[in-house]
Amino acid sequence: MSMNPINFFLIGLAAACGAWVRLFTGLFMSSLFPGLPLGTLVVNLVGGLLMGISLAAFHQITFLSEELKLILNVGFLGGLTTYSAYTADIFNLIQRGEIGFAIAFILAHIIGALGLCFIGYQLINLLCRSF
Repeated sequence: MSMNPINFFLIGLAAACGAWVRLFTGLFMSSLFPGLPLGTLVVNLVGGLLMGISLAAFHQITFLSEELKLILNVGFLGGLTTYSAYTADIFNLIQRGEIGFAIAFILAHIIGALGLCFIGYQLINLLCRSF
């Protein structure tokens, strides 16, 4: 893939869109569950699912371009998911002495994202086999 100015712009625009979705998800989840960093968990789990779907789609559907893959995976999903915020959330829980919540969130992020990535991958494989 060539990194021309249009591709560069589209990846940046997709990253901004992912970051905006992350922001609004965080605000929404904070309004429902104040004090718990559920917004980061939600975007990381959804991001895992979407990454699995994307990986399978680009593997199964051969006419999809590498440019689109970069726009979606590096741009949108890179802007959406946020392991730096995840780290800060876990650190803050530990600082507040909420070790049980910290451990639960670590496990939920890692196992949840990997599990949903697998589910997304399998989902696309099933759908592609039916066509």
